Amino acid sequence: MDLDLLGAALRSGPVDDAIVRLAARLHERYGERVDAIILYGSYLRGVTDAMPDVYVLLNGWPAKPRLHRWLGAALPPNVLNLPFDNELNGRAKVSVLTTAQLMRAVTGDRHPYFWARFAQPCQRLHCRDRVVAAQLDFVAVRSAQRLMDEVAPNPSPTTSTSFWMAVFARTYAAEVRSEGPSKHEALYAANQDYYDRLFQARQAITASGRGSRAWPVAQAAGKLLSVLRIGKSVLTFEDGVDYMLWKLERHSGVRLDATERQRRYPLLFAWPLAWRLYRLKAFR
Repeated sequence: MDLDLLGAALRSGPVDDAIVRLAARLHERYGERVDAIILYGSYLRGVTDAMPDVYVLLNGWPAKPRLHRWLGAALPPNVLNLPFDNELNGRAKVSVLTTAQLMRAVTGDRHPYFWARFAQPCQRLHCRDRVVAAQLDFVAVRSAQRLMDEVAPNPSPTTSTSFWMAVFARTYAAEVRSEGPSKHEALYAANQDYYDRLFQARQAITASGRGSRAWPVAQAAGKLLSVLRIGKSVLTFEDGVDYMLWKLERHSGVRLDATERQRRYPLLFAWPLAWRLYRLKAFR
């Protein structure tokens, strides 16, 4: 796939002052280990009341804290709730992994957790050098290729809109998510020209559809890993239970409050809360 087709997915440019401060805070935290900082998600699409979503790629895990290093090596990414700016209530969602882990994921993972995200438009806030830039180019290209070839149903929808609605529905179904179909429409509408050009490029070649038959297995694996990542996040995410409840309420409208014991010991006592949220269809 020609890099020119990726357009917005590889964009760089000015950002607001709050995001500049966030990038500076991340450099303070990780120093010379930072390979790249990438902004993506709702905030990038113009939803400025959303919590910024940022990926930080490292050239190696810091030695401390040891728990974060072990968890990040075992099941990337580590997800942090990072304070950085009083004007945005001081919080950003930061996903951390090594560049090598991301490269392996977009080439080898059967489930689409990483390559579904990095096929979306994103903005580079920092890139160490040309070597890392080339790696990010590869990640964007490979992610888009896999998203179109391995996730689309067979037979494939014949219009760009129906194609991407089907693809987004499948990738969201491969995780534990609270968003409904309206999120798929918002994803497409925010960058319609980009997605339409990807669809046209796919139509111009013979699409193999080779991943369609194996998709149920990839979806099941993605769902399981999503549950494990949520469980892991309570060990790395400050106020993780309250954040999860806030996010579920934001997307589903379902509001529940955690007890102090559930906040302090979520792995032991938050399971009844999770079950109630599931029964109320706060996530799928």
